[in-house]
Amino acid sequence: MSEVAGDWYDGQASRPRPVRLSRTAAGAIRIVAEHETLELPPQAIEISPRLGRTPRILRLAGYGQIECADSPEFDQWFDAPSRIESIADWLERRRTAALIAAACTVFGVIAFFRYGLPAASSWLAPRVPPPVERAMSSNAMTLLDHLGLEPSRLPTARQRALQDQLRALVRDLPRERDMRLEFRRAPGIGANAFALPDGRLVMTDELVALAKNDEELLAVLAHEAGHHEHRHALRQTLESSGILVMGALLFGDVSGSSLSVSLPTVLLETGFSRGHETEADEFALQLLARTGHSPQAFADILERLSHEHGGDGPEAVSYLSTHPPTQERIERAKRAAKTH
Repeated sequence: MSEVAGDWYDGQASRPRPVRLSRTAAGAIRIVAEHETLELPPQAIEISPRLGRTPRILRLAGYGQIECADSPEFDQWFDAPSRIESIADWLERRRTAALIAAACTVFGVIAFFRYGLPAASSWLAPRVPPPVERAMSSNAMTLLDHLGLEPSRLPTARQRALQDQLRALVRDLPRERDMRLEFRRAPGIGANAFALPDGRLVMTDELVALAKNDEELLAVLAHEAGHHEHRHALRQTLESSGILVMGALLFGDVSGSSLSVSLPTVLLETGFSRGHETEADEFALQLLARTGHSPQAFADILERLSHEHGGDGPEAVSYLSTHPPTQERIERAKRAAKTH
């Protein structure tokens, strides 16, 4: 009669007891310890799946569990494993298959982040209800104000003049009704502008002071309008949150996955992806040309921003450092100005 040796953790003592397992003629599983013999039907024993060379665990109903090396006897004593369990065991015992599976996992994760997540965010962003966009934007703006943005010191007449120019610039755009201009003083951030998902375009007093004329400010607003028209802020926030959620699934860290917490980070630290920035640049250049403004103004304000914040080097603020190389953007704007 074939036997299997194991260690019995009976739940009564801290140390395991050596046991011998065998099968009786009636089909029961006999467990023989030093001073105890126990017989249980196979249905009363839950056996862990076979996984490579890892030990098998036999959980006994009301009697603790037994740990033992894998044995072919188990295939005769218990019901056959499921097909999935058999395939997993087959893969675990073959190094080549394991390496291929690991490589497929790595490439799958990369493909998900490179293609799957952007495609999912592009599909989902237009379907986010406007009240959700407004709530996200309000929460993000509240947090940004708490982190250092201050009420604007621009005169009311100056603010209204720029707001009127923005309305004229974006007239007849598909999302024209959403867009409105707000101002903040940002001594810790400097010259900057960003678009919130609900259509708020925020411009800092420092950017207004840096610009040589209103044409340069309108060029920046055209760029931010492009972000809003393409829903870049929401798409990037969804992507960033997706990365955090995936990180939680992979590494068990569930902190920071809130959209409202992710949005300020997207706006002022990580920035939009370079693809989004290029798309917003192209939108701005076309909008400026179509509305009678020279794209040269965009090149001029980019040059001014580059000098103000140290170019594309490590000292550049997020408005420049997370964008495509500034010189490339300037040259693209100059080429657009020549054909204007």
